[in-house]
Amino acid sequence: MNYSCFLKDIAQRVRERVSAGCTVEVKSMRKNNGIMLECMIIHRAEDTVSANIYLNQIYEKYLDGMTMDQAVEEILFAWHSAMPAMQIDADQLINADIIRSQVVYRLVNYEKNAELLGTVPHKDLLDLALVYYVMVHNEEMGDGAVMVQDHFLEYYGLTLEEVDEAASRNTPVLLPADFIKIADLLREFGEKSGAYTYSDLTLEEESVQTPLYVLTNKFRMFGAYYMTDRTVLRKIADQMDADLYLLPSSVHECMVVSADTWEDPQDLAVMVQEINRTQVSEDEYLADSVYRFSREDESLVIAA
Repeated sequence: MNYSCFLKDIAQRVRERVSAGCTVEVKSMRKNNGIMLECMIIHRAEDTVSANIYLNQIYEKYLDGMTMDQAVEEILFAWHSAMPAMQIDADQLINADIIRSQVVYRLVNYEKNAELLGTVPHKDLLDLALVYYVMVHNEEMGDGAVMVQDHFLEYYGLTLEEVDEAASRNTPVLLPADFIKIADLLREFGEKSGAYTYSDLTLEEESVQTPLYVLTNKFRMFGAYYMTDRTVLRKIADQMDADLYLLPSSVHECMVVSADTWEDPQDLAVMVQEINRTQVSEDEYLADSVYRFSREDESLVIAA
């Protein structure tokens, strides 16, 4: 069964299983880099919030042998699990005060998100854009993030300047920067996955004349923002006593090298492009460019 037929069939099967008065729809949701994912929305009249149940992975399971009945059960289980959160007062989840205290920056590719950027507040930066997300928490729903939309400003009585100032203030506090050697980051990821022997990474790093560093945040999520933070970059440049080349490896981090150790940044651009093509998922891609930060005037330009 192809994907289009699967979506129609699974929606009808779920409609037959839910109680009278529930509506079941399948909608496409835009994610980072213009990627569209289909989700099922099951809504009861008494609900103030609806759960979005993404269907792409369920379809992949179907292709791997899951039956349609099993797919329906998985969807219904996800819906029932989300029910306690559906009665929440939306104004308690997000309001003007929460936006002011919890809004943070995320960095995205401008071209791939051009359509989205037409509907959300943002700041252009070279071939990138800074967008705003509100970090939210609820006992029933857990942690999440809500992208600030254009209509939020009028609805909550906020200006873009207020939101930007709040994000500038909140991001270093809620998502503090972290600057580490790439071997240490790989070792950290390896230990989390259950591997504990990373002597080969250390040897590899020591064999490279110019060590690579990674700039991210303490949570390793959407930390590439810090390649736009002049204060952080100036501290790193002072530490290295040189200008910096910044190599975006995903929306979560960028690699950093001393500009004094590379004659041609195009060589670095080849490295970035190779990583993006082989190691980075489509929705986490940031850019193929290499950026140069000037220690003298704190400017950021595309170097290659």
